[in-house]
Amino acid sequence: MIKAIALDIDGTIADNNSMLSIEAISSIRKLEENKIKVILSSGNALCVVKTLSKYIGCSGPTIAENGAVVEYNAKIRIIGRKGIGRRAVEELKKVYPNEIKESWSNAFRFVDAAIRRTLDIEKVERIIKKVKGAKVIDSGFAYHITDENVDKGKGLLLALKLIGLKPEEVAGIGDSITDLEMLNICKFKATVANADPRIKKIADYVASKEFGLGFVEIAEKILEEKI
Repeated sequence: MIKAIALDIDGTIADNNSMLSIEAISSIRKLEENKIKVILSSGNALCVVKTLSKYIGCSGPTIAENGAVVEYNAKIRIIGRKGIGRRAVEELKKVYPNEIKESWSNAFRFVDAAIRRTLDIEKVERIIKKVKGAKVIDSGFAYHITDENVDKGKGLLLALKLIGLKPEEVAGIGDSITDLEMLNICKFKATVANADPRIKKIADYVASKEFGLGFVEIAEKILEEKI
């Protein structure tokens, strides 16, 4: 039986304009009322994800920076090398000083650095090879430059260890390729109608609706069928 849900934010419960679904918030609270912990998992900075988790009403750990940062009970755990994204961005700026547009949240990140998708990803990959162990991932909203050993799956495994749960007790819900490793370790994998085709391919359930309303559909399925 599902005891926790690992849940992506952008593209899953928030739309392409970063507008959070009110219906999704209600569903999260319903899950929590039914003793199912919700673990927010995002590429955003910890300060953003933790704030959302707190005010929405999630009781699970918080996973930020695509798995590089896990917070629970006011203790922060770091996976990966601090500052590797920052160093890679500086290398990019040497070659493309006018094209690189950073996220405001980079000032609050530990490992990952986010930049706008203003260049072909192949150009970014070529330059960041100068920083050993760095990789770039495309969330569909931004390029995230991080430690090559970091992903949401590793972040989720640490989060589950902190609350004493096993992957077979968890459902994963996401929409982009950055969610792949997270979904792959979960018993039940679900996605919304607007998801990347590669995520739909591995999902146990694909909602008929997009974004937040798609999540509501999935949450209702989990509660009604007691997966």
